[in-house]
Amino acid sequence: MTANFYKIQEIINEWNPIEIEPLLDDEYSLEIRYIMEFINEQRSDLSLLALRDTINEVFNQEFERFYIQSEQALAIAKRIMHVCL
Repeated sequence: MTANFYKIQEIINEWNPIEIEPLLDDEYSLEIRYIMEFINEQRSDLSLLALRDTINEVFNQEFERFYIQSEQALAIAKRIMHVCL
């Protein structure tokens, strides 16, 4: 795992978009990998809104019954961009 993975994991776990209790450290590992793939693919052209949309899409696909697209995703995208770029 890269340092960015752990930084993103900390942000996502703090957010806990599905409100999993008790939350295990690796609960969102798959979703974080998808987000990291997107960041790596878009590195030079990465936009805040595209990252927000990807975060919403990833969590919607993985937890469709439990996740409602969140306005918080924009703030999460900002935090992720700040630590990864």
